[in-house]
Amino acid sequence: MNKNQVLALALASGIGLAVLLLAATQATADSTIARPMPPDGPEPGAFSLPAASLDDSWSSGWFYVPPASAQILSHSLGGDPDDYLIQVWFWDNENDGDADIGINVRGYGGYEGGGNFYGATWQNLTDETVQVFRYSNDTAADMILVRIWIPDDPADYCSDWTDIAQGTIMTFTHNLGGDVDDYSVGLVFSSTVSTPFGPAGRNHRFYGGLEYGGGANMVGAYWDNLTDSTVRVYRHANDLSAEQVRLCVTIPDPPAYDSGWVTVTANSVTTLTHNVGGMLGPYRVRLDQWNPASGINHYCLGGEAVNVTPTGANWENLTDETIAVLARGGISRVRIRIWNTYLLYLPIVVNDYTGPTELAYDDGIADSWQSHDPDSGFAVLFHTDAAAQLTGARFYLDAASGTAPIEVHVWDAAHNDLITPFETTPPNGEGWFDVDLSSYSLTVDGDFYVGFTYPEASYDPSIGVDSSAPDGYSYEVPWILMTDRDYMIRATIGQ
Repeated sequence: MNKNQVLALALASGIGLAVLLLAATQATADSTIARPMPPDGPEPGAFSLPAASLDDSWSSGWFYVPPASAQILSHSLGGDPDDYLIQVWFWDNENDGDADIGINVRGYGGYEGGGNFYGATWQNLTDETVQVFRYSNDTAADMILVRIWIPDDPADYCSDWTDIAQGTIMTFTHNLGGDVDDYSVGLVFSSTVSTPFGPAGRNHRFYGGLEYGGGANMVGAYWDNLTDSTVRVYRHANDLSAEQVRLCVTIPDPPAYDSGWVTVTANSVTTLTHNVGGMLGPYRVRLDQWNPASGINHYCLGGEAVNVTPTGANWENLTDETIAVLARGGISRVRIRIWNTYLLYLPIVVNDYTGPTELAYDDGIADSWQSHDPDSGFAVLFHTDAAAQLTGARFYLDAASGTAPIEVHVWDAAHNDLITPFETTPPNGEGWFDVDLSSYSLTVDGDFYVGFTYPEASYDPSIGVDSSAPDGYSYEVPWILMTDRDYMIRATIGQ
């Protein structure tokens, strides 16, 4: 029996695709893991993607999940998971010989075509952890980024958790009125179906719908026919993951970019210019679909082949200026909205540097220590959204001798020195070592790096390493990106 026959058997027997993936590789870890080493991730600069480690927001940083495997991430946000917003992005490694679609959501929730299964999704969301799995034939989610946050304002309408039978359409009445184009709709599933590896819990397994078995079976759920008073939810006839659904409708603040409804044709890619700029990390990207029969909808969002016919849409190739939409079929128009919510994420990025303002990724606690060879060292990438003076650098160090120097550097985005590197000697002991840079009158605008190298073979002092919620901004010099740690280096800016 080949792997596709096993998959069909697993789905048909009620085991579910997530179980097959868990059986293949059960990867259990917290948010610091990335084993085996991931492929090349997004480049710094416009592709920079900061993570969060605040009381009300969290990010996994970019991490690697091999195809046909799952991984548990610890976010520890606490509170009620029903209040969470969750966003999952993929990164398609440009060096692996496939389509090269950059940051994307192709196959979000799961996509089957020709007996192969693509994409990735999340399940088993709790107030402490979330599980991510990647389908067996996927090529677009070489790395994955998960972000969870608790919005300041609750949704304007949320249903209770509601039982929904297989093959059933259910209408929810929100009565918000106004313009439906201002709405944002969220749908989450829940399941307690028992399997050898446990239920899906709160999940987006097969979000939008997934067909298998040559059109014989359809699983998952989706929403459609959004109006100013109601919205419909449909659970497919063979589904096991959406025993209950919870639907929310909110009217968010206006986005930084709104494409409006764009006409598309089947099997076409439309590139939209948004020019939001800045770092992508704070972006929230939303794609909605429209067709005459279903109105505004998320049917087969992420893509699916229904009765061999490509259906739905996904976005891909996100940059700080453009985004592309792949329209597979079955829809007439698409709409992209992008919110740029800097204040949710570290580092703090503001436009008024009356400061000083400290830019930081680490949580202030050293989980381990690291040193390096002579003429090598450590650096962290920072970003400002407006011109500001770099006034200082901070290094969390454990200096054994109190006599070993470090060489302080500030680099531009291309790794060229912005100041003449200089030596300074941290005192003995553990703690923050502050370096005054104000005399250089150095203006930074955009991406820059702060760090140090070892001018001699002392391996002293050691740099603090924060392993919680890694951001993907820390580097070993010469310039190896570290995705499973944050070096405890900070920058202070002001006017």
